[in-house]
Amino acid sequence: MKNLSTFQIVVLGLFVTFILVGVGAFSAFGGLLGGTKTGPVVIWGTLDANVVDNILTTLRSSDKTFSSVSYVQKNPGTYTTDLVNAMASDNGPDLFVVSQDQLTPFANKIIPIPYAAVSQAQYTNSFIDEGNLFLTPQGALALPLTIDPLVMYWNRDIFAAAGIASPPAYWDDLINEAPKITSIDQRSNVQKSAAALGEWSNVNDAKAILSALFLQAGDPLTQRDQNGTAVPVFGTTPQGAPENPAESALRFYTEFADPSKTTYSWNASLPDSQLSFVSGNLGIYLGFASELSSIAARNPNLNFSVAPLPQLMGSTAHATFGILEGVAISRTAANPAGALAVAEALTGQAAQILFIQALKLPPVRRDVAVDTSGNAAMQAFVQSSLIARGWLDPNPAGTDAVFKSMIEDTISGAQQPAGAVATAAQAFAALFH
Repeated sequence: MKNLSTFQIVVLGLFVTFILVGVGAFSAFGGLLGGTKTGPVVIWGTLDANVVDNILTTLRSSDKTFSSVSYVQKNPGTYTTDLVNAMASDNGPDLFVVSQDQLTPFANKIIPIPYAAVSQAQYTNSFIDEGNLFLTPQGALALPLTIDPLVMYWNRDIFAAAGIASPPAYWDDLINEAPKITSIDQRSNVQKSAAALGEWSNVNDAKAILSALFLQAGDPLTQRDQNGTAVPVFGTTPQGAPENPAESALRFYTEFADPSKTTYSWNASLPDSQLSFVSGNLGIYLGFASELSSIAARNPNLNFSVAPLPQLMGSTAHATFGILEGVAISRTAANPAGALAVAEALTGQAAQILFIQALKLPPVRRDVAVDTSGNAAMQAFVQSSLIARGWLDPNPAGTDAVFKSMIEDTISGAQQPAGAVATAAQAFAALFH
């Protein structure tokens, strides 16, 4: 062989390096870009097995991708433990349903779907904005399957009695309307409430409500660093911002439980918020779209409607909180190539329509149209899904405790909102280590 020049040696070295990196990446992706897409694919999740099996049966009639797909329903209370144990024994599923709350703990147990398989442009053009929570520099950790946005249920009779024709579109509207709706007796007992806000223990979905307020105010709570790792930013004040957004949101939330404020309408002695709403004693209940059927079933005679969550006056960045679920490929998948094919088909247009019909939830895809002309609630759900946002929760139980202490310390007067947020931000950051 003739002597190589220094330039040729460098080029050859780089070429070999690229080959090795490419082989390593291919291996890390479990052969997603090659191999066979046939064979059995097992999916785990907590969705009702009857619902998913019916959807799979329908899909099999027109798409051979689903010919060998099976679904296993797991107990929500033990789902995480079941997955960890199964993966540790190399006996886990090929695909599993994961929410943004489970994404951080499971990040190292997922095969990222490389952008060579599903491009970033294809992904962002197909799915709603909250789906971006699943994106990393290496690819998508999951493909979005369902979205359950936080919405506003409002009692039409209570609003009419107060002379109010429509629900609040902005939080400022609620501040003005709360005194007209809330009824307090001579012993300072709340008889009728405008909104269930301010407390933790008896406010269903308090964490989601507070998250929505933080996100609307401009605090994203978490973000990904350049490596794709989730890092905490909760409690920080953006440069040039007039005030800390988390502090502003916390102050607003807790004022509804402060008897000295005109917005006072809730306290810890009242029944839980959904029960108060279905009993006809609560003007506004903030809950998820998935709660519609249970609310209607608990009181068929309740005269209520659904609307999007109120927004900040003057802000063009509208937001609500949403529970996002997707399908992820397990690192212990026996059939990763088949799992990718099923994941794409399961989150495609045809399957998405079936999930919408079965779960009564809005589409997670942008290219799936829903006829809402005869369904006012679904119209509110669809509007809310487009502005749904979320954050990467490192430890749901841990962040529950952090938010609970922050609210209760503020209500009790143990700390002012600024101090409560500062304390919470330290505890929140500690959960990421």
